[in-house]
Amino acid sequence: MRVLIAEDELLERKAMRKFIEDNFAELTVVGEAPNGRKAIELAGAHEPDIIFMDIKMPGINGLEAVEEIIRVNPATKFILVSAYDSFDYAKQAMKFGIKEYILKPGKKEEIVKAILRVQKEIAAEKKQRAEQVQSNQLIKEHLITKLMKYPIDDDAITIQKQFFAKMKSSYFLVVQVGNEVSEELIETVFNKSIEFPFIVNHNGDSYTICVFPSVKVDKAEILHVARKVQLELGSDSFVGAGLPCASIEDLPKSYQEALHACYQLERENNRNYGFVLEKEKHLTYRDSLQWLLEAIEKGDDMEAIRLFNENQDNFAQNTLDELYLYIKSIMIERGIAVVERTLSELTKPKDWEKFIKVCCLQIQDYYQSKQYIVKAKKYVRENFQQAITLEETAAHVNLSPNYFSNMFKREFGSTFIDYVTKVRLQKAKELIEGNNYSLKEISYMIGYKDPNYFSRVFKKQFLVSPKRFQQQILKK
Repeated sequence: MRVLIAEDELLERKAMRKFIEDNFAELTVVGEAPNGRKAIELAGAHEPDIIFMDIKMPGINGLEAVEEIIRVNPATKFILVSAYDSFDYAKQAMKFGIKEYILKPGKKEEIVKAILRVQKEIAAEKKQRAEQVQSNQLIKEHLITKLMKYPIDDDAITIQKQFFAKMKSSYFLVVQVGNEVSEELIETVFNKSIEFPFIVNHNGDSYTICVFPSVKVDKAEILHVARKVQLELGSDSFVGAGLPCASIEDLPKSYQEALHACYQLERENNRNYGFVLEKEKHLTYRDSLQWLLEAIEKGDDMEAIRLFNENQDNFAQNTLDELYLYIKSIMIERGIAVVERTLSELTKPKDWEKFIKVCCLQIQDYYQSKQYIVKAKKYVRENFQQAITLEETAAHVNLSPNYFSNMFKREFGSTFIDYVTKVRLQKAKELIEGNNYSLKEISYMIGYKDPNYFSRVFKKQFLVSPKRFQQQILKK
């Protein structure tokens, strides 16, 4: 955390700086201000988390500086310092939400307790903000699934007004990415290429994007965005575009257009982005079947049922046999539990609708599990240096610990702890091979506070101690 010291007495400033640096390794003093005006200037430049603010300073006093700093950065925390035990000062401080007040000369115990309380408050607010961000993300993911199907309900309209109140038009893109494109790159491409706010729904290697421009857009502008996304993702990626809508009630149509366009682009493979071509209004039954099969494979129950109902009169019995066997095969390939319905039981259109819907929902669940696993793996890679737990990782991906544990074991064939250990030890090997740190330093860097325990775990995994492994590397 960054700390600023505002104090007009030079010796007082230097003493406070030394005390902080000697006792709080996690705090960094980013500046010293001899008066209120300089405190405001340094606060704007360094955005400190905590400011020690002397009340009585020449020119702009401490409380006036506090008011200005809070106006610009309300998240800043203050510890007021004063030589006067005045209720008036305390009352003004309370007006700004400041709870910490130290009388000069401050006792070390009082200063430590004040810093610890402020650190705890900052940590709690940071956690609350992170939870709010995650909650908002889940609400937005909920919104896009509602905007993909008719009818649009009041809940969707309320969420849109909450998060995208400036929307003047909206449209969908459906992106099919190539095999070698990482999730990190995809996220970067979307943020770089799409100017206006958007939300994303991810299923396997398919990404559905709903964009909310604050101005009216036309086909040319949407085509420009689709082209930018496709060029960034590479020649084996396809971007289907839907027409813009002035009202969110019409957005499911834009989604269907984008989805159809993406299917068409993949099938014809002579262009990589764009809208549905006019000739697609008149499809052969083989084209319709192909679209239906692709919709099922993506788990898109709404689109699959629509295509089935629109074309069932054109499907001969041998076509239905082919459809049934294909659905079974894609579920078996993915290890998804096969729906217990025989072909002979599917005699009516309603039977087929139920069968297709259940299969699509199971495929959706499969893709969703994959998405949770990807998020969990990313979280582990970013936090393995800490005392990471299954419970906090499950909370990060918004699942219960038991469900997350079972899903993780089903995916990797090992426990969550075993996976974390594997990630840590792989990083340890890389660090040892780099020969820039001692084994003790590496132990701490990968999340083990006990170097002896690290040595035992390493030897169990690689059948050689870290010391021996290091010696082998150095001999080469």
